[in-house]
Amino acid sequence: MAQIRGSCETLCPDTESKMRIRENLLHFYELKNGQKKTPGILVKEFTRSAADVKMPKAKDMRTETSLTKTVEYLLKDIILDTRKPYHVAYDFIFDRLRAVRREIVIQVYDARQTIPLLEPIVIFLAYSRYRLCEESIEKFDPKICNQHLQECLTGVLRCYDELEEQVAPTDLTIRQLERRCLIESLYQIFNLGSPESFVRALSLPDYVKKDPIFNLSFGICLAYHQGNLYRVLMGLPRLPHILCAVASTKLQAIRRSLLQIFTHAYNNKQLTVPVPYLLRLLLIDRPDSLQEQCRHYNLSLAVDRKAVHFNKTDFNNAVDPIRPRHETFVESKLAKVYLPELLLLKKF
Repeated sequence: MAQIRGSCETLCPDTESKMRIRENLLHFYELKNGQKKTPGILVKEFTRSAADVKMPKAKDMRTETSLTKTVEYLLKDIILDTRKPYHVAYDFIFDRLRAVRREIVIQVYDARQTIPLLEPIVIFLAYSRYRLCEESIEKFDPKICNQHLQECLTGVLRCYDELEEQVAPTDLTIRQLERRCLIESLYQIFNLGSPESFVRALSLPDYVKKDPIFNLSFGICLAYHQGNLYRVLMGLPRLPHILCAVASTKLQAIRRSLLQIFTHAYNNKQLTVPVPYLLRLLLIDRPDSLQEQCRHYNLSLAVDRKAVHFNKTDFNNAVDPIRPRHETFVESKLAKVYLPELLLLKKF
């Protein structure tokens, strides 16, 4: 079968554009100034493959340049559009990026072509996993986001391995090397506790292992494997913005584990642990948030609310960890970056 190479230079092929305009199938972000029936910039939508559907024609497939422009448009223009809540923009961008990923597969792009397209998609999904962590399931499904983030991560890592067999690190630009180090670090943090990610870390080339961000990320993962949750918690705020955001989605589970450990270490009616110490250790910035943790896991506060009693028989093992939420130390990092530059890996 001949390999298809797209010839469409626009963000949406002409055939699809005409059909969706005719059938009034334009998304809010594809309408000019939000006005109904006034087409703006259309972006090719994702459609599932069907067994009886013929192979797409070249004119209905976008070129590599067009796919790059599509990713940049979505992660520059749409991501900053504040007319709708972020979850609406997420749904639109998520769908259109799935279409990009599908065309990468259909056109059988090699590693060098795939990497710069997949890397921003990874960062977008990672950022959205944190940004939307407090939304209801009707607006955002974290499991679906996690699934696609894992797929994109493993896909780009396979491309790194493939490219490594063809090209020496000295033939890559500094930016390419830095981007790989960031994505490899993200894979480690996202898969905290996974044996597979741990094994991968040990087999990476030296320039990745020696990278300061990767070193910090792997150190946190190593501490987690060793059960040293103190080192894990002390390391998280030191991570750069996007890694810190992803790590914070694991934070509630880590807090639960540490509180459970304390019920064994301080299982004595005469012993208490000071609230200020727990706030600092658990990366909690307000006493009322710690009180929420105590209520959730059935831990008792001292009468003056300045200390916590730990009793292993009282701890509620049946409840799940509290849902992830926006953390102050993450918000302060993200507030300092220009979102499109973060998502498109222009600045780390």
